[in-house]
Amino acid sequence: MEIDQNNIFKLCKELGCCDACCLRYLGLKNPSAYENTKDVVTKYAVQETAIKSSDLEDSKDSKTLEDIKKNILEDINIESDINGDSCKSPPSKKRKIEPCVTCLGILQEETWADSFEMVKEVLEKKRYACNTFACALSAPMATILRERVVALHLEKSISHYDANALTPLKEAWKWSFGTKLATHIGKILDSGAVSPLLITLNIDYLDDLQELEALKTIAATLFESRSQQRKRFSTEFTRRVVEQALEDVTLEMIQAASESCCLPQITAPAKCVSVVCTHTPMYLGGRYIKLSRELPQTPWILGGRRVMPSSVQEIIFQPLAEFYGMSAAEAERRLKLVAAGREDVDVRCLGDGRPFAIEITDPQRQLTSEELAQACKVISSGGEVIVKELVPIVKEDLALLKKGEESKTKTYHALCIKLSHSELDEVDPDSPVTVTDADLERINSYRNTKEGDEAKIEITQKTPIRVLHRRPLLTRTRHLIELHAEKVPGHAQLLYVRVRTSAGTYVKEWAHGELRRTRPALPDLLRARTDLLALDVAAVHLHWPNAHFPTQ
Repeated sequence: MEIDQNNIFKLCKELGCCDACCLRYLGLKNPSAYENTKDVVTKYAVQETAIKSSDLEDSKDSKTLEDIKKNILEDINIESDINGDSCKSPPSKKRKIEPCVTCLGILQEETWADSFEMVKEVLEKKRYACNTFACALSAPMATILRERVVALHLEKSISHYDANALTPLKEAWKWSFGTKLATHIGKILDSGAVSPLLITLNIDYLDDLQELEALKTIAATLFESRSQQRKRFSTEFTRRVVEQALEDVTLEMIQAASESCCLPQITAPAKCVSVVCTHTPMYLGGRYIKLSRELPQTPWILGGRRVMPSSVQEIIFQPLAEFYGMSAAEAERRLKLVAAGREDVDVRCLGDGRPFAIEITDPQRQLTSEELAQACKVISSGGEVIVKELVPIVKEDLALLKKGEESKTKTYHALCIKLSHSELDEVDPDSPVTVTDADLERINSYRNTKEGDEAKIEITQKTPIRVLHRRPLLTRTRHLIELHAEKVPGHAQLLYVRVRTSAGTYVKEWAHGELRRTRPALPDLLRARTDLLALDVAAVHLHWPNAHFPTQ
């Protein structure tokens, strides 16, 4: 059944709604209607006045429809230019704007000037290179209650009115305020799913919480329940709880709960109190080669004091922070290193290096390929860390790093020492300990898995004693996929071991056995005591990175 839109418009106006809110209650969801509210509402205002006119043709003082339209256009309370540059009427003739009873002035152009300036000030300070933006609104919760009151009035007065047709405040605001803001700041309005730059306006209303107090009477059971669970619900009013309280409410219930009027008088319109501009994080991917045996991956600080003067993370972050003009404290907060595992302080990472990503929070811009190349040059200049390439990646690529922690394999080069004769050696116990061909044969031929299995050796490892302070005591099954040992020329007691392992294998503990907490370990294969002298990560077998070049 067709609804009388003129009556909806008329009642909304009588209740004190602004033009934009009238269109919202009419259910209009065409963005252009809110971009040109003045032109759209004229149709309804003209029709209303024409109906009131007894007879345009017979009356001596009658006016033509065009005359009525002209008078209405003059009377509609909208400034032609928010900054006053093209407003021809003297300021003294401007009518004082009454805040809308529903949106509290949020959709009225006359309240936007300060918000525009606040946004512009933040953008000028942050200097984003992005030429598009999305906007978001944090509105007072009282607007939810007020919207419901007006909708109930419409349902009571107009047959078949559907309150669910109401266009959300945030949508109407985006289509009206957002469009004008785009012109003011010189950027293109887009959706949050497309533009990386989000501008959020926080609107405050002086009587917000006071007006919501009526809900405690309307939905007493709901608020009593929340009061009993104070630890769970730290905030008395939230958008969700306000909506819950109004789900089955009637106009009579609201009128009974309100001390004066279900639409209290507005002493002052809602006001923008802050603007937050944020750019979605950007991500860089690369691999680092670590040449130092005295360098942790991340800052090593114990009891508030540094153990090592620097770290891989800090060396990589330094040139990036300079490009964005970040202080050391800001870089620590806005830059995040995500790596495919980590090596110990005294372990080098060679070959192609370890895959890593950097998350840059709220970047002003995407670094150019020339800047990324310069960053690599600066990182590598110190001789401790080498990064050959940094490329843009996307957030979804980080899943590959996380997955790699469980599925990747790594090849290690270990320099080990044989500390005792093998139980199988037929030599004088007092003779020098040496690595024999038989030792190498036992290591290289050992297998405890089935032929055809990918892994050559299956081991069990208890959590190493050295990491028990930060990891639970567990026994884990790990695999050695490849294993090969050879002599070290000129050093009879040393052997060079190349081993490819599954993710999470503690190679140090495998090399010396750690009081038989790892079995079978190298001492079990060799039938002699062994220890580790030096360890290198020779390769991290993970396809990384995949380059992406996002557009602004």
